[in-house]
Amino acid sequence: MSGIIRKSAACVLAITMCFCMAAPVFASVVKKGGGVSSGSSGTGSSSSGSAALNAGRSAMQNADGAPGTITLGKSTDNVDLDKTIAAAGLDALGTGNTPADPVLNQVQIANYFLKDPSGNNYDFAATNENRGAVSKEGFSKFYMIHDGVARFYYRTYSDASGWSPWCTSKQTTPTNNDGTKVQAVQIRVKGYARTLNDLYYKVVLNDGTVLDWAKNGQTTGTMGTDRYIVAIRVGLWHNGVAFPYPTKNLMAGCKYEGTYTGSDGVVRYSSHSDQPYTGWGYVDNTQYYFVNGERVTDWQYIDGYKYYFNADGTLATDLEPVMGLTGDYKINYNKATRTMYIMAKDGDNGYIIPFKTFNSTCGPDTPLGDFSTFAKYDVKFMHDDIYCKYLSRFYQGFLIHSILYYGSSLELDAITYNYIDDAASGGCIRLLTGDAYWVYSNCPMHTAVHIYYDEWDKGPVEKGAIDQVIPREQTWDPTDPASAARLAAEQAAAQAEQAAQGDQTGSQQDAELVNALKTE
Repeated sequence: MSGIIRKSAACVLAITMCFCMAAPVFASVVKKGGGVSSGSSGTGSSSSGSAALNAGRSAMQNADGAPGTITLGKSTDNVDLDKTIAAAGLDALGTGNTPADPVLNQVQIANYFLKDPSGNNYDFAATNENRGAVSKEGFSKFYMIHDGVARFYYRTYSDASGWSPWCTSKQTTPTNNDGTKVQAVQIRVKGYARTLNDLYYKVVLNDGTVLDWAKNGQTTGTMGTDRYIVAIRVGLWHNGVAFPYPTKNLMAGCKYEGTYTGSDGVVRYSSHSDQPYTGWGYVDNTQYYFVNGERVTDWQYIDGYKYYFNADGTLATDLEPVMGLTGDYKINYNKATRTMYIMAKDGDNGYIIPFKTFNSTCGPDTPLGDFSTFAKYDVKFMHDDIYCKYLSRFYQGFLIHSILYYGSSLELDAITYNYIDDAASGGCIRLLTGDAYWVYSNCPMHTAVHIYYDEWDKGPVEKGAIDQVIPREQTWDPTDPASAARLAAEQAAAQAEQAAQGDQTGSQQDAELVNALKTE
């Protein structure tokens, strides 16, 4: 068993009796070049590089409200990519303008990597670095890793492979194993990093086309052409400061591909090929579903699930206000994505309604298979002065429970809240306290629990993230519904269990002494 280090910057926690080890794994990022700037943005050498380098190219017709696109360069021959990339304005963000946050005093940072078909690096850069990542031969795969409280989402496109699945931090895009070059990208970020910042990114194509800055999940690059991306800059920009650089023209040689908000305020999906699009789309981190380019509303059956969409087309991620409490649920858990889905029943169709979606922590020993809950505990002593709340046991020593508390006074370790995405348990499924309470209160005994592993399935509903951190010294979970009276009762129960543990230890010692006397 590991020792306990509490309230430490090392963020090393404890292994608990129910196999729950809290060990946030921080991104091991290498920040090349200059250090982090906590306030200055840097002007860059070419803040209007795209306009100057694309002189003579014409705008293409797009749907009203969609981002702009331009024509391609006539040829890739005799293009001085070194000169073009140097003048493209990739350094315009300087070392970033993201100050240390007011709660944890951290600067949110990510590294991004251009990779070959085998996953080897061509180049990489950091969001706080005064340069982009460059591969003049193009690249086939993309990878990101972050430091701070965040979760980055990204996917790549090529005409040969289509869109890759959505990847999250520490995943390499899985397509283009044959060496196909990436032609377009979408990148977005969730969590505290998104609360504080917008995410901008800018690309250069192999014919010397320099596109403007895309933002928060927009598409940039080209489709339906023989061109590909040779350089990219990704940066976080503090959202309290106006972004001063061009954001108009995001694609070249085709119409815009992706979601957009029309002049009538309605979200739609534009296809680069003019073929009506049916499928999922995002505006920043908000999910929509489109049929022939138009958003759907109300109840919809999609890919074997039944969803509810609000009147504005946004996916309803919490159906309790829509359906009320049914008292009949199944728990699906994707170990790969650390996501819990509370599934409600749709009559004879079974449990196909994603009722709620919870962020979580699990670990290598979390079992796969089908189980059911068979015991519940309001509060439970675990190990080494660690307690958990609202526990539901589903298999042997494995439980669904809250994040970690210390001592019979039940003081929260804030690390297990802020870094629930990056922590690792020894096998139990750890939820924010409010989510654990919901499962404890609303999923009756013998509720089915199905645990599976699929790293490329981020659904049926994409999980949320920690949008607001809590101070390291805070000892309570803001999601915990416990009142002061309930908290006092829980503390009393914890103290009683601690005393019982002491009595049990004493009885065991007495028995050992008696046995020893008998042998003398």
